[in-house]
Amino acid sequence: MEWVAKITTVALEMCLPAVGGQYLDQRFGTSYWAMIGLVLGVTVGTWHLVQMTQAKGQRTRPSKQSPSKPGHSNRGSAGSPGD
Repeated sequence: MEWVAKITTVALEMCLPAVGGQYLDQRFGTSYWAMIGLVLGVTVGTWHLVQMTQAKGQRTRPSKQSPSKPGHSNRGSAGSPGD
């Protein structure tokens, strides 16, 4: 059920700003608030979705660092990233 709450949250983050913008357009006779709400909602919803997927990936991945002896650094060893 946790994933249902997450999907609902992202969907509402994407849709509600556009609905609010549509309301403002009708109320004030404008034609741009719905588009601003849509762009803002999709941007925020996508950002939140990326944040949730990155957080889940960090929880499930095992650590890539190998244990080292105290006082010794793994830097500079052959095959280390960045070489």
